[in-house]
Amino acid sequence: MCDTLAALHSATDDGAVIFGKNSDREYNEAQHLTLVPAARHPRGSRVGLTYTDIDQVPATNAVLLSRPHWIWGAEIGANAHGLVIGNEALFSKLAASTEGGVIGMDYLRLALERAQDVQEAIHVMTTLLRQHGQGGNCGFRRTLGYHNSFILADPKGAKVLETVEREWVVQPIAEYEAISNAMTIGTTFEASSSSLRTRAREAKIDVEGVPFAFDAVFGDANMVSSGHHRRGRALSLLAERRGRLQAADFFRILRDHLEGAPLPGRATRPRICAHTPENPLGQTTASWVATLLPHKFVHWVTATFAPCTSLFKPVLPEAGLPSHGPRPGADRDPDSLWWRHEQLRKSLDASDGDLRESFSAERDNLEARFLDEMRNCPSITDDDSRREAGRIVESCWDRGLEFESRWLARFVL
Repeated sequence: MCDTLAALHSATDDGAVIFGKNSDREYNEAQHLTLVPAARHPRGSRVGLTYTDIDQVPATNAVLLSRPHWIWGAEIGANAHGLVIGNEALFSKLAASTEGGVIGMDYLRLALERAQDVQEAIHVMTTLLRQHGQGGNCGFRRTLGYHNSFILADPKGAKVLETVEREWVVQPIAEYEAISNAMTIGTTFEASSSSLRTRAREAKIDVEGVPFAFDAVFGDANMVSSGHHRRGRALSLLAERRGRLQAADFFRILRDHLEGAPLPGRATRPRICAHTPENPLGQTTASWVATLLPHKFVHWVTATFAPCTSLFKPVLPEAGLPSHGPRPGADRDPDSLWWRHEQLRKSLDASDGDLRESFSAERDNLEARFLDEMRNCPSITDDDSRREAGRIVESCWDRGLEFESRWLARFVL
């Protein structure tokens, strides 16, 4: 389970492109932020991915990534040019390979490192996909294979890319869109792999004489109920604020708890913000919102589990990633922000409603101050503006970490 959404200029209140994503992974699968600088690479070098290696390119972009701690690629990421990408697991009538290859999260990072905008990123991803296919175990403590879809956004617009094996389709986003763990592209798409229908016929899942619809032909109808609910709920919330959407609206959507109908064999009902130990898959382990204006890209990250108890904090990659403790791993670590917040979340979940409301009110007020400060933060054009922007961002993080530590102390002392 994951949810990714985007709104274009006509749907937002200041003409920005806004991107958002909840990264849903296994319960207690820690995720961390990484800022990788731009680099040049020797001729003939290779880059090691999660399971395999491929040819490296001469130069790679600086990238900011939200990564499951054991994976080379990322669930969410952005680069220095204002390109942002989030991925979703897709389930198809064609079984996904779990043999070690290139996984969707690796493709996401490769595109950010090698492309400057949405169109170039799609070219990078689809070219590599045709060469290498996709495969590898994407589960942390269990075996899980899946195909992938993506929303790619930059300050000019956004598109959806959906893939199965080496096949792919692309559809531009007109105003706003959300994707989840169900295919969304049907008979109309902007571009596709040249062998799309041939592969469907080989697999005996295409029907002669019927208009070709990517979702109907390739999608596994038994694995889409949760995705359809969450996508529908996200689209409804986007529509409510159409023309006025702001980053704070995306925070609210990613925190949404409205549940869908019960699902067979599931202990929990589907919802956008997910965090219950009864469902070992589909926990929201990181969240991210990006506002993309020409020459100003602000990334709002939690770096923590469960957005409903998390604080969105700003990052300007050009100004660096604020220090926030050691990288989390598979084991609980009281020095790690991710693991400390998991303890805070559990404590808040077990507390009374008044205390949770008090926490949320203080958190929301703090986020509102951060949003105001970042609106007034200068675009980075030289060393002086970089230092000033870095000071503002560091101040936000310092206050955010103090807020979480103070609330955690109420439960552990």
